[in-house]
Amino acid sequence: MDTAPWNSLEAVKLAAAFVTPLLVLILGIFINNTIKSAERSTALRSEIYKRVGEDLNSIYSYLAFIGEWKDLTPPDLIAKKRAVDKAMYTYKPFFSEELFATYETFMAEAFSTFGSAGTDAKIRSDITSADGDRRVHGKAWQENWESRFTKGDRTAQKKAYERFLNQLARDLKL
Repeated sequence: MDTAPWNSLEAVKLAAAFVTPLLVLILGIFINNTIKSAERSTALRSEIYKRVGEDLNSIYSYLAFIGEWKDLTPPDLIAKKRAVDKAMYTYKPFFSEELFATYETFMAEAFSTFGSAGTDAKIRSDITSADGDRRVHGKAWQENWESRFTKGDRTAQKKAYERFLNQLARDLKL
């Protein structure tokens, strides 16, 4: 019986035979975990957007005199702004910097903030337009609501809202 002594080449071949499947397994687990993590992040972003999406749409509708704008009052709109801000700033780490920047741009187009102490943000919209008169077509108007408005640019608001929605679609990988 002739037995050849082990040489370094045989040892390397044997080690490669054992290590290769182990490396493939480790790489597979890593890729699987990365995919699952990305899916969880996307799902979480989707859940957050479900919480704020309707309020954001209501804000845009009010500014543009479309949809449900007649059903909302200025205090309703400020309450929606606060709810959206709370959620967006709470979950800011879960969104891309681009998405959050487009959100802030839209809100800056929609509201004038940082007025005098103790006052609400002002709504950047007209009280009347060719599309309606908030004092007549909306809920029972209160005279003190007029001070809650300041001039806004509907074209800029529409562009800012669309940029936000487009970036959201990218963040959600839609």
